[in-house]
Amino acid sequence: MDKDRIFEKMDELEKYLRELGEYLPEEEEEYLTNGQRKRACERTFQLAGENLLDICNLIISEKGFGIPTDSKDCIRKLAENGVIPGSLSIDKYIELEDGSGRK
Repeated sequence: MDKDRIFEKMDELEKYLRELGEYLPEEEEEYLTNGQRKRACERTFQLAGENLLDICNLIISEKGFGIPTDSKDCIRKLAENGVIPGSLSIDKYIELEDGSGRK
């Protein structure tokens, strides 16, 4: 496994999360009314998410779990193969999003 590449990506992810913490204002109202701050938060969150998916894909590729069909499938493959706890599976979040309890 290309551990150096994964560690590099993890360092980047930590950097983005630190930056996000710096950009987030104390009050929700400031976030909602300050377009520049809101865009900075949204973009940093997007970069963190993309970085996380890069890490997932590196692990999936190295372990030979198949080719994910989309970003949700990346998380699902890691959960199905015991890399992350099943409680982190994207299916739980899908249920929360639509409120239906359907998978």
